[in-house]
Amino acid sequence: MKKNVYLFELSDIFANQVYLPYSSGVVWSYCKNKELIRDNYVLKDWFYFREEVDEICNKIDSPDVLGFSCFMWNWNLNCQIAKKVKESHPDCLIVFGGQHQPLSDRSEGFFQLHPYVDVIVHHEGEESFYEILVERLSDKPNFSNIAGITLNEGGKEFKSRPRPRIKDVQNCPSPYLDGSFDRLISENTTGLLYSAIVESSRGCPFSCAFCEIGEKYYSKVRYAHERTKQEIDWIAANKIEYVTDANSNYGLSCEADYDLACYVRDIKSQYQYPDAYRVTWVKGKADRVLNIAKIFEECGAQKGMTIALQSMNPSVLRAIKRRNIDGGKLQEFIELYESENIGSYVELIWGLPEETLDSFVNGVGQIMKYGYHNYLDIHLMMLLPNAPIGSDEYLETYGIKTSTTQPRFSHRHITEELNVDTVEFVTETNKLTVEEWVEGHQFRWAVIFGHYLGPLQFVARGLNKIYGIPLQDFYLQLLQFSKKNEKTFIGIEYNSIKENLSKILQNKRHWGYVLDDTGDINWAVEEATCIRLAQGSNKDRFYSEIMQFILKEYPRAELGVLEDIFKYQKCRVSDPNTTYPLTVAFDHNIHGVIEGDQVLSRVNNAVVFEAKNYNGNLFDWAKEVLWYGRRIGKYKTSARLGQEGKKS
Repeated sequence: MKKNVYLFELSDIFANQVYLPYSSGVVWSYCKNKELIRDNYVLKDWFYFREEVDEICNKIDSPDVLGFSCFMWNWNLNCQIAKKVKESHPDCLIVFGGQHQPLSDRSEGFFQLHPYVDVIVHHEGEESFYEILVERLSDKPNFSNIAGITLNEGGKEFKSRPRPRIKDVQNCPSPYLDGSFDRLISENTTGLLYSAIVESSRGCPFSCAFCEIGEKYYSKVRYAHERTKQEIDWIAANKIEYVTDANSNYGLSCEADYDLACYVRDIKSQYQYPDAYRVTWVKGKADRVLNIAKIFEECGAQKGMTIALQSMNPSVLRAIKRRNIDGGKLQEFIELYESENIGSYVELIWGLPEETLDSFVNGVGQIMKYGYHNYLDIHLMMLLPNAPIGSDEYLETYGIKTSTTQPRFSHRHITEELNVDTVEFVTETNKLTVEEWVEGHQFRWAVIFGHYLGPLQFVARGLNKIYGIPLQDFYLQLLQFSKKNEKTFIGIEYNSIKENLSKILQNKRHWGYVLDDTGDINWAVEEATCIRLAQGSNKDRFYSEIMQFILKEYPRAELGVLEDIFKYQKCRVSDPNTTYPLTVAFDHNIHGVIEGDQVLSRVNNAVVFEAKNYNGNLFDWAKEVLWYGRRIGKYKTSARLGQEGKKS
């Protein structure tokens, strides 16, 4: 009788979408393509989306091997399931792999905490899991000769020798191509929509300390472009809309990556799938990959070009072993993309070692000063246990301390079982107190909500162009106004976010907000503020209060000019309740001042604003503009002078 294998790669469901279990998929494909495994094992069930523990465990019958693909978002849930199964089936072999189980040099004491786990697989899992299954067939299995694992020997650890990297990723079996995922598609009776992960390369030559593949083990890059093309064929045939390429540096292999982008474009043109193909661009080579970005842009498969900076502070970059492009090069990249009409967004991380509150604020201000106004994505620093930064030495050197919270995922359904899983966010270092971290979080919210989702961007840019008010200063003063004026719209938002943040850091609530009229998913705080702003009379109230703030804080600003700036501001940001095109008269050349280099003058002119009409559908607007389109600046309407017809 064949032995029963159960696989676990539990993911959250986002707007009825879930990823096919790629990590466990490649491991199982490697195994099932061996005759010995096919003759002796059967994959009894494959769990890849979140359910209640009892519901999952009740489906497990006569298990012999359970393989768990572990990530931060499913770690505690995996542990609960493994513990419960082990209690019912003590002879079952439980194997933990993935990215969250500890590396061999960090596993001391693991089996005392998790006695139900029998084997930890480190790094790549294909060969290790295959050899575990083979050895399991022996009358007296001895796993100690299998490389790349740590064994539970009565609560004590046995660390085997390291396992070399797989050299030929290109010819490794694929769960898309060998029928493994066909089973999941055919068994889908829940109406779930699938997203897909492909891996056109594996490894990364960079050594970023905050990244799990920043260690030397992964420094050699292996490519699999031809296999990926075949997988794209399968994806298109199965009408899967959203694809993520796990290539950590798309464009590093410039010619091969360009060729793959053309293939995606051609397949999408022929079959309309995949709709989106998300990549992580190679660091610091934004000019080099421009031609690739154009391919994705012309077929609508990309949601913006990433300029991953992480920090503008040289001390931080040294601490995380990261080299950045210099300021001049950054401005060159920004101008290059804008000239080619390619959307781009900048990434920073708040809470990195050596970052201070002042250096973080100044870094954001520097980016705005360069004239970058499309989108800025500021992540919160999360401690990944297997990243170099997670080592005891690193933690001690930089005084890193964390707060345990639920995973910070937006756009997922909030249910009680989400409390099961937790992650660690860095909220204190030797250069940063918890109180300062909270201040930085609030500054992050104000800048992304106000500037990079639009509701205050054109006010701030107008004040900067006409009166020389620094953009950074505007948002800092806005935060002070929010603190002191608790009954204003923005004061209520500020305090609500801060109060909830206190609960989040104590793991007493989830991140984000679930709002009326926008489904039962939760929204990031900056998105939620924009959504509330679009409801009822909030917008008129908000801009009236901001006008009073500016008149008090910046008394040299003239009321007539401000009125034109505010009129322009309201029209330049997409509104679900406005009908476009919209033609508006102005008393000053505000459009030419903000979007060009014109000097302010009093002149009667009309500007035509265009955007998609949502006819009051708040959810569709929020989903398409704030969620799907934020990185390509979809929150902005287009604007052109009524007679000249030149778009900005």
